[in-house]
Amino acid sequence: MPLLDPSRPSGPIPGENFTSDERNYPWHRPPDITNVDEAIDYVSKVITTTDDGFQYMAFLESGITVAAVTDMILTIGIADGKWSIDFAILIAGPVARMVTIMAKSYGIEYEMGTEMPKEFVSAEVIKSFSGGQENAQGAVADEIEDIKATAPQGDTGGGLMSMAPEDEQNAMLGYGTDDVVEPDMEEDEV
Repeated sequence: MPLLDPSRPSGPIPGENFTSDERNYPWHRPPDITNVDEAIDYVSKVITTTDDGFQYMAFLESGITVAAVTDMILTIGIADGKWSIDFAILIAGPVARMVTIMAKSYGIEYEMGTEMPKEFVSAEVIKSFSGGQENAQGAVADEIEDIKATAPQGDTGGGLMSMAPEDEQNAMLGYGTDDVVEPDMEEDEV
């Protein structure tokens, strides 16, 4: 049995993927729904007439946010080719509203998932800013002094991006210590 006949290759021809049918997946085709009202009707039918709606309510009851459940619904619609990604962003608000209405009807407590934690500003921070720019500059100067005091002392060779010494640069370029580096052009020739 011959191992491989070079006159009959068995692999794909380079670039064959560009000539194949691009409609293999639903999201490669134009979306089925392009009207907002049709999309809302479709989602309402899916979450009220199928078992998926009960699953989404179970997610809410277990502590998953309305934003996450809405994301699930919309992502499934994108994967099924029902709407495009941009269209999913447009209908996210009405879908989230439907999910909250359905959760309220079942008596499920939910979190929206859009709340941002408020940052607490202490009195010390306000006082430091109320002293004017002089206090702020003094605080920065004190911090710089603290950093200098805790920094390692001695020659550290610079930072990671610092220039290497000239002899090290010459060694990297392949010049020996006896080699003289001559410029390709003189300034007068430019």
